[in-house]
Amino acid sequence: MSRRERKTARQACSDEVIKEARRRIDNGESKRAVAVSLGMAESTLRFRLQQPHCATKLGRYDTTFSKEVEEEFCKHLNTLDDMFYGLTPKTLRRAAFEYAEINKIPHRFNRETGKEWLRGFLKRHPDISIRQPTSTSIARAVGFNRPQVERFYINLSALMDKYNFPPQSIYNMDETGISTVPNKQPKVLSRKGKRSVNKISSGERGTNVTVVNAVSATGHFIPPVFIFGRKRMKAELLDAAPPGSVGMVSDSSFINSDLYLDWLTHFKDHVKATKEQPILLILDNHVSHCTIKAVAFYRENNIIALTLPPHSSHKMQPLDRGFHGALKKFYFSECEKWLRNHPGRAITVYQMALIFTPAFHQAATTGRGVELFKCTGIVPWNPNIFTDLDFLASVVTEREDPEENQNTQSVVQARSSLQISSAPLADLILLPKSTQNRSSNRKHKNSEVISSSPYKTQLEKENEQKNVPKSEPKPKKIKTVSKPKTNNKKKIWRCGGCNEVYKEPILEDWIACNTCKEWWHENCSDYNGSGAFICDLCK
Repeated sequence: MSRRERKTARQACSDEVIKEARRRIDNGESKRAVAVSLGMAESTLRFRLQQPHCATKLGRYDTTFSKEVEEEFCKHLNTLDDMFYGLTPKTLRRAAFEYAEINKIPHRFNRETGKEWLRGFLKRHPDISIRQPTSTSIARAVGFNRPQVERFYINLSALMDKYNFPPQSIYNMDETGISTVPNKQPKVLSRKGKRSVNKISSGERGTNVTVVNAVSATGHFIPPVFIFGRKRMKAELLDAAPPGSVGMVSDSSFINSDLYLDWLTHFKDHVKATKEQPILLILDNHVSHCTIKAVAFYRENNIIALTLPPHSSHKMQPLDRGFHGALKKFYFSECEKWLRNHPGRAITVYQMALIFTPAFHQAATTGRGVELFKCTGIVPWNPNIFTDLDFLASVVTEREDPEENQNTQSVVQARSSLQISSAPLADLILLPKSTQNRSSNRKHKNSEVISSSPYKTQLEKENEQKNVPKSEPKPKKIKTVSKPKTNNKKKIWRCGGCNEVYKEPILEDWIACNTCKEWWHENCSDYNGSGAFICDLCK
């Protein structure tokens, strides 16, 4: 198929235009007035009104597949895309060829449809385009399932009913990393045809710094905490940082159990939780958040901690949904400004706080903070914020919450509502379905109220079991292989003729029988001195 563009409006009358003309004529307008307003000759309009089919064929070529078949293609493509198994253009072209072959549809393809067919297909269906996907781990795709999400909203509802938290008492905390070198450079203007377009950065690999943020449902942001990868903290590292910021150090620049307790102290000083009005803290189930010391801190300082389902931060973590991405975008923009204003210099950890501050103020707005909790269904409480399409990727394996079997029915209903019609294309490109039975002895994590007494008791029992000294293994009995007993007694030899015992020193000559190996005196035998000796008993 060529990409020849139309140069005239000849035979450009469509079904929609004729339907509009019929409607206006039925309402009392004249055919001439309708034809003039629609930009066509009156004779053409009269002729089209008499035809059973308004649309006319342009040229001598038809599309290979009908409109209904292509709609089925689009439906199947969207389903696979929602399951994170989207088709590549090459796969679609081969599947379309096989579809035409099986259904005996006349075509001009050779093993696969051409690029022109794909271009025309995308033009006829502008809602589908070729996109660059983002790699998503199987754990994240499968972990975000309906039973896990429903468990979180049930826990959240129970806490809201018990404590009646106002929006200003609901917080979310999360960590993110910033670097001295941007992960992605902004687009720049350059001349066409240039092979390599470069832009200055501070180094090949940047220095990572962890930033811990927290925000309330009313858009109040707690001053951030910076975790530097070093041994000693220096005051210069926080020059021009946001007011109230705190600096910490660790060997890896990542948060650990001890630093998390320090952050909790920083958080407690800003939220002022009381027994009459506790604070709800929503966070992920990182190991540093669920230690015995952290649980004790929650209980002592009136903090109710609720964890999110595992592998669901990309959907349910408010700070991940709309803050950290914008923060990094503004931060990298500030890095570009700093490098432009300081040519020949590189960004180090001593300039990071200075560059981070304007980016933080741009991103940490009240309106953004309110929308973060709204889009995750936390404030206002909306357990139906996620639709069946959001859980479609987890249908591939259909993992169930081992402690919430009562939610199995909802998973089955979700899957049944997503079945597509049994079209031949669905037989050529099957929906992904895991055939591997993933069984593991490892305990699966769930959304938990980790500040509650049952969780604290469970955690203490697990730690006690870990601290119980293992019984020393009994020493294995070593089998000693005894040496075969050897008879050290010398054999007593007797003469076969006279029965005299062999003694030393030898006074007479002895000779052994060649058959029985018994010894004889030469004088007692009939041996003549030549050949082999055979005793009288063996003859």
